[in-house]
Amino acid sequence: MQTEFTNDPAQTNLMDLAGRKIGDLIASFPGATLVFRRHKVGFCCSSSKSLAEVAQRKGFDAEVVARELCDLPKGPLTLPDVNDVDAFIDYILTRYHQTHRDELAELILLARKVEAVHGDHPDVPVGLSDALFEMTEQLDAHMAKEEMVLFPAMRKMCEDGSIAVQLVMPIHCMREEHDDHGEAIHRLQKLTNHFTLPDGVCGSWRALYSGTAKLVEDLVAHIHLENEVLFPRFE
Repeated sequence: MQTEFTNDPAQTNLMDLAGRKIGDLIASFPGATLVFRRHKVGFCCSSSKSLAEVAQRKGFDAEVVARELCDLPKGPLTLPDVNDVDAFIDYILTRYHQTHRDELAELILLARKVEAVHGDHPDVPVGLSDALFEMTEQLDAHMAKEEMVLFPAMRKMCEDGSIAVQLVMPIHCMREEHDDHGEAIHRLQKLTNHFTLPDGVCGSWRALYSGTAKLVEDLVAHIHLENEVLFPRFE
């Protein structure tokens, strides 16, 4: 098939977005998972694939989705330069590590409230509070390893130019734990029917699903930035 070229900057930008990975788009466009859910894109499993690849497999127009991403109210974020490892790690710590901790604590309380108050509702997400609590324990342990061991070692290597081979195994372990987080995400999606709200539910239920959906989006972006951008610099 002959490649079509265009001098339209807006069209070129959409084509560029279509070539970017799903995880990268989620990290760059707050609310991107809403767009991907609308187009039935399994963003957790597809985070390392480009939007164009997924569109070709599923039979939708990648540029239409790219345009919807550009139209999101918060617009694209500017991510830190990965060549500035200190700034990139600081971004991960403040944007994701602390955010996960803050939001999970509130989501667990909300889930317990919804499960208790609406226990007789046929669509109440039974077990969601337990799933969120288990995710909290997993993430706390995982993030502590990065904060206390892995990230300081990365900073030191960049500072003194030491060999990164000693980080290959710790990074491998972090990647395996990221796979476990992916399974936990699937569990949250299943318990909430992919965050589909029943008709007429209360504000707490709405806040619970909205907050859990944001948690999932943040975690997918967090994992992508580490797996696909930061970790390869040290492998």
